[in-house]
Amino acid sequence: MKAKKLVEAAIAAGAPPQEFWENELEIGCESALQPATRKDFMNGWIAGRTGRQLSVIRQKLGITGEGSVRKRKTELSPQDPRLLPFVLIQEFARFKSHGAIFEWAERVLPDTALEQCRQSEVRYDTLALCFALYDQDPDQLPPILHLDRTYKSGFARMKLVQNFRKPEQPLEKGLTRTLVQTVLTEYDEIRDDGRAGEFKNLVPDENRVLVFVRRCERPDAIMQGTRVVHGHRREWIVLEFFDGAKRVNIASLTVDESLEIANRIGSAYHGRECHYDNEVAWIAAKQIEHYLEKLKHDKDSVLKWVELVVANTPLAGACGMRLTDAESNPIGKAVIHFEQRIGKILSPIDRIESIKVLFRDKRVSLQFEREDESKDAYVVRYSDHRLTPKERRLFEEHMREIHEIPVLSTEKRFEVKG
Repeated sequence: MKAKKLVEAAIAAGAPPQEFWENELEIGCESALQPATRKDFMNGWIAGRTGRQLSVIRQKLGITGEGSVRKRKTELSPQDPRLLPFVLIQEFARFKSHGAIFEWAERVLPDTALEQCRQSEVRYDTLALCFALYDQDPDQLPPILHLDRTYKSGFARMKLVQNFRKPEQPLEKGLTRTLVQTVLTEYDEIRDDGRAGEFKNLVPDENRVLVFVRRCERPDAIMQGTRVVHGHRREWIVLEFFDGAKRVNIASLTVDESLEIANRIGSAYHGRECHYDNEVAWIAAKQIEHYLEKLKHDKDSVLKWVELVVANTPLAGACGMRLTDAESNPIGKAVIHFEQRIGKILSPIDRIESIKVLFRDKRVSLQFEREDESKDAYVVRYSDHRLTPKERRLFEEHMREIHEIPVLSTEKRFEVKG
């Protein structure tokens, strides 16, 4: 049977329409089901299911009864078109952040469903969680696609230029779907460039509101068979408003359009014109030198210093240098040895291009940015895209509380003039 026929069979058996899979979940139905056209594919697919995944599938299909995992697999028919949506969900779940899947599942699934998908005290079968979300309601799957962007994108930290009081209406009540949709419609009309922005979701989260927008970016083309299909590359814009919309974190491909949309949403919420600008937090050079000394002598039990990149060294020719360890072992002793034998490489701070520290087994880059030559002060920025949202908060908290250094993302957004 051809893949197109399998898609039709799945929908006829009760799966959501093709539009749902391809537009809301961004997976190609026919390409995802192409392997299922092979004779023995579904037999192998059933055999590859875990007991947790199997339980959710049988529950969705209304199959009752106990027995071994092998016995329960034999009670599934490879010809049953009701299994095909689960093949599509498996394709959807590929490369999605486990954190994003669990974050949403924990919000909406009952405890019994979560336990059904538990692997151990701290791990869950994330594909089983996706199956359980589908069992509850297929519309519980798109938020995973949206939240996945927050796990894989860096966020520019923006602050309101104007000093407004917070509106009396709380952010989670005042920043509504209707408000965002109205702003996007007006924005498209004003730009009038043939590119559309589509409001996809709004997720309140602990005094914060996440806004997800999918928008046409630059023109692009894809191949369908031997045909070229023209369109636009899609861009996901994520806006995280908090502190009464006095602040917003922005993840996007574009540097100006996403900021303009944030300005317009903030203006609509505050009821007056708003402009956000890149947040800065100045730190004295001495404070950074003190921080590097701590790292050099391995006095931070949470962070390990694993890389140093300098623009010039005391070596002949003042060449640059990267000092690193492939196994992510601390480099503090090597830095001390270099400075004893060759000369200083940690001061002035300007000569340091970046350092990397190991935090929760992830290498996080730190940069010391001197935006004003008249000040002996720096803004410390880090590669936040390497960390999950929870890890970002923990890392920033550690830097602030232990080292008295506020850190910001390396991401920035700007208004483009002209």
